[in-house]
Amino acid sequence: MNSRAVRLIAGTVLKESLRRREMYVLVFAACSLLAIILSMDFFGLRGLSKFYREISLRVMGLTTAFAVIVLAARQLPRELENRTIYPLLARPIRRAEFLLGKLTGVLLAGILCFALFMFIFVLGSLRMHVHIPWIHFLQHLYLQVLMLAIVATLGFLLSLLVNTDAAITICTLLFLLSAVSSMMLVNLYGYMDWLGRRVLIFLTYFLPQLTLFDLSEKTVHAEQWPPLQASVLLTLSLYASVYIALYFIGALVLFRRKEL
Repeated sequence: MNSRAVRLIAGTVLKESLRRREMYVLVFAACSLLAIILSMDFFGLRGLSKFYREISLRVMGLTTAFAVIVLAARQLPRELENRTIYPLLARPIRRAEFLLGKLTGVLLAGILCFALFMFIFVLGSLRMHVHIPWIHFLQHLYLQVLMLAIVATLGFLLSLLVNTDAAITICTLLFLLSAVSSMMLVNLYGYMDWLGRRVLIFLTYFLPQLTLFDLSEKTVHAEQWPPLQASVLLTLSLYASVYIALYFIGALVLFRRKEL
């Protein structure tokens, strides 16, 4: 594995993503919304303040995930349309290195976007004189990065199966569906027939349960929830690694079969 090639490709993706207007539009829109939400204190009613801070964290995660989906789904189709992929692959760069570099660059862009949101959240919390439970907060950040890696690899996989717009749409729908599939299984399983239950079970295993990586509620209400144990974090890391590996291998197989 040529690590230098991976770094160069990742750096190029990061620079290109910072130049594109879509990222700034998403960040500006979300930051404007969050600034309004975090400024609301409602005469010092602490319960409502916690509610709005929890909503803010969820908006941050959702916006960052959507930005990563758009970036990931556009990488390979844009390279093929502009024919910029040919001089790159003409060099001694393997397709696995190329794909890994692209994925790394998308993740770096997503992490940078999410870091900006977290900076605003911390400033807003300090402005409201709210204590930040740093252990819960750091665990939330780590799990959100894992979630972004899952979403990014899924975006690459779908971009090799369908066109760019369809990949973005399908990936967004799967992202939203995976966030509620666990609740669907619990609430609907008893009312479904045999076929419906099998479909729900299939969705449960095919789609990663992304709600497991969202500690928004636990971070805001840290006094009611202890931090996650190391064994739980390890289990979630392995769980995420399985889906990341499966989606990445699937994307790599399709990319290698693609005629250039």
